[in-house]
Amino acid sequence: MAGSLFSSSWYRVKGLKPQLRGQAKIVRHVYRDEVWYVIQDTASGKMLRIDDVAHQALEQLDGRRNVEEIWLQLQENLGDRAPTQDELIGLFTQLHQTNLLLGGNTPDLSEIKERRKKNRLTKIKQYVGNPLALKLPLVDPDRFLTGLVGLFPRGSAKWIMAIWFFGICAGVVQAALNWEPLTLDITSRVFNAQNMLMLWFAFPLLKAIHELGHGIAIKAYGGSCREMGLMFLLFIPVPYVDASSSMMFKNKRHRIVVSLAGMMIEMFVASIAIWVWASASGGPVKALLHEVIILASVTTLFFNGNPLLRFDAYYAFADWLEIPNLAQKSNKYIGYLLQRHVFKVGDDIQAMMTTKNETGWLVFYSIASFIYRMIVAFGIVFAVAQMYFFVGVLLALWAAWTMLIMPLHRVLKELFVGQSLRSVRKRAVTMSTAVFALFAMLITLVPAPSWSMAEGIIWMPENARVTNSIDCFGHSVLVPHGSRVELGQPILRCDDPDLLTQLEKAKSRQDELSARVTFASASDPVQQGVVQAELDFINEEVRVLERKLGEMVIRSPNIGVFYMDAPGDFPGRYFERGSVLGDVVDPKALSLITVVPQSSVALVRENTQHIEIRTSDNPMELVQATMVREVPSATKQLPSLALALQGGGEIGLDPESDPGTGPKALDPLFQFEVRFQDNYMPNTLGNRVFVRFVHQDEPLAEQWYRTIRQLFLKRFAL
Repeated sequence: MAGSLFSSSWYRVKGLKPQLRGQAKIVRHVYRDEVWYVIQDTASGKMLRIDDVAHQALEQLDGRRNVEEIWLQLQENLGDRAPTQDELIGLFTQLHQTNLLLGGNTPDLSEIKERRKKNRLTKIKQYVGNPLALKLPLVDPDRFLTGLVGLFPRGSAKWIMAIWFFGICAGVVQAALNWEPLTLDITSRVFNAQNMLMLWFAFPLLKAIHELGHGIAIKAYGGSCREMGLMFLLFIPVPYVDASSSMMFKNKRHRIVVSLAGMMIEMFVASIAIWVWASASGGPVKALLHEVIILASVTTLFFNGNPLLRFDAYYAFADWLEIPNLAQKSNKYIGYLLQRHVFKVGDDIQAMMTTKNETGWLVFYSIASFIYRMIVAFGIVFAVAQMYFFVGVLLALWAAWTMLIMPLHRVLKELFVGQSLRSVRKRAVTMSTAVFALFAMLITLVPAPSWSMAEGIIWMPENARVTNSIDCFGHSVLVPHGSRVELGQPILRCDDPDLLTQLEKAKSRQDELSARVTFASASDPVQQGVVQAELDFINEEVRVLERKLGEMVIRSPNIGVFYMDAPGDFPGRYFERGSVLGDVVDPKALSLITVVPQSSVALVRENTQHIEIRTSDNPMELVQATMVREVPSATKQLPSLALALQGGGEIGLDPESDPGTGPKALDPLFQFEVRFQDNYMPNTLGNRVFVRFVHQDEPLAEQWYRTIRQLFLKRFAL
């Protein structure tokens, strides 16, 4: 019991004889070992969760006893657990707002009409409240779903789950076996014009199957599904069903299955599509199957499978935590903490009903979900605005209004005129203003570290490569890895048994022909000339073979340190002509080529204090570097494929470029040459590195403004 036992408003309600409406349905739930009750208005679908004390109050609502008698009876039955008069009034107010309570007086037709109007407006706000997902209800699918579930024999659920499980396992195995062709150049394959058209048609069909899974699961567990319609996700019509009736299921596992049923059936479709795709020949059918695989697996898991968004995984996560209305309750709890512990409202605020170990989840979810929703929402807005600028601007304004301005307006209204802060309004306004002013000062006046990030590739002179001039097998490494060598020093030895055999045969033939020339010179001058010509040919062949054998000893191309990847694998391995066997590098000549986008090049040129580098093979080691030179003009030519998305980097390749001209980026880039300080040598050469150009410290507001401005310049060419 919190606050005063008595209420100043009690005289207004104590004589009323409330009664629970006939359409009210009550289900007992257990959350975190505590008993709660979910009460639903079956006519409107509205629900309310109450604790055991409130449930005992509901049992007294028979229309014969007035509110005063009900409260006194609760005091006698519950003792210290009994609600205060304000808490009982609050309960009745919630029941009235949920349309579950009759006040005991003659029904006010104007009030009923006004409530219906308010309910319609509330539903309209729910349907259009999210500009990224507009809802349009169309039909009642309950009868259709009942007939569909009736096609499955009773007791077949276990067999269905077993088939689903083995189907998913088979799909995972097939995806693993075909991983490279399945993911090769996936970005350009998915987002070309032809495949985007397939995507537009396949997406609604898959989502119809997804929603059908929810509906079947609801009917299988005895629920009802009364609403089906279209949700316009970025103007793409997508079917949806209202699965809220599953909240009345007593079994937590049943509620979780209903939430996950859509994803489960989509993943099963993806598994079937993978098998068909693997056996299909090229063409539109294979491309369509690839789109289905991506949509039914990756996008399903990233969106529907993310509990921070209010899709399927959110409801399953809330049921698993046993915290109904997780999003609303977490936001409400943050507000309660502010009012209770920051603004010091005290006993004037009613304590929130929470179960054990619940508060940590509420704080985490409120903060994490808000941040993630903002990132996703603005990411989608920018993506749309790139294709349809005017529509994107309207969408951005709509999203800002519903997700930022309206919530901020409600917060400010509660702060300045809300009843919950009436006793501490001066303190609340003062603290809020001080926090806002402190935050504004921190981001506008206090300098913060500033830097620009880029990726680069370790660059070596052409004469640093150690290559073989003929095909051969590795025999031995003559100098240790990492040792210093001189120009022309033997460093590797190769072998070719066939070459030795050919040389032995050629020398034997050479001896034979030499003897024949000597013999013919005394008896047949003509024959001597013929044999001499053949001998000259064999002599040339011997010289070529001996030269090749000499090239089996590979010598250092310059002065420096010898580096070789996996020297233990060299003996016995076959190398084609021109293979890179290692490197001889002079640390003073070693440099790094990094590419910087046009949006950051001015800052890198004019405001770089120093340069820090981390290598991909040892990211924990920080290496200092200095600028050597800059290529003055922008170019799309990449110095290495390792910087592209296909090589593990971050730069997208131009799909229309000629493959024979080397990798080319989608957007022009500026190249800078950077050199390690103190003759630093990385463990491996030719790898991708991460370069940070550290600038002069500047306030966060200035950095954010520059980032947003550059984003608009890049995306919209403003």
